[in-house]
Amino acid sequence: MPAETSVSRVWLDEGEVNPTWSPPTAPSRRRSLPPGAAWALVSAALVAVVALIWALDGFERRTDLIRPTAVGSLVSTGPYELRFTTATAQQRTTYDDQVVWRVTAVGEGRTTGDVTIAPDYLGDDGMFVAKDPVSGLVTTPESQSFRPGGFVSSNAFTPGLPLQPFRVEFELPGTYRPGPTISFVVFDLEFRDNSLLGDQEPQWRNADEASRFELPVEVLPPATS
Repeated sequence: MPAETSVSRVWLDEGEVNPTWSPPTAPSRRRSLPPGAAWALVSAALVAVVALIWALDGFERRTDLIRPTAVGSLVSTGPYELRFTTATAQQRTTYDDQVVWRVTAVGEGRTTGDVTIAPDYLGDDGMFVAKDPVSGLVTTPESQSFRPGGFVSSNAFTPGLPLQPFRVEFELPGTYRPGPTISFVVFDLEFRDNSLLGDQEPQWRNADEASRFELPVEVLPPATS
């Protein structure tokens, strides 16, 4: 018995082939996108969705968590008690001849704890933010000072002392034009471990809630140096 061979089965019709018929063609294969191109399309679609939500204020920060606070009111946040009464704005020229504005929130503060401590003010993790109501410009502090102008200077709050003079300084561009007020925000603090794995020592971190002061602005003469 002859061995079976693998051959293509062809159906043969009886009769002659019509010469007008087209020759048989192989079935068409559905073309698929390379994996990289497919991911690119998905990413582009996600970016478009995010941009649409952003344009519709879908990611706007909750403003109901920021409490309007009367100027001069005492705010308790974490290990601090703070209050602010006014702000000053002074035009300065930097060492590289750039004109800027130094805006200073003027107030008092102290620590209610039993260790010497200073507020974290730098960058996005800092507990202070200022906003110009006219231009909408938002900025974080450049520095802070304790008992400025006093006989004894310090770089932190000392436990056991009453409220001490305290200032928070911001730098705004030369295009800034001081208005009657500036919005000054002080965030509430929570003592928590902010690490991804939850295995670090807890620290004072910003909460979602905050107090907002509308500080009256006093414009000072331009600095001479």
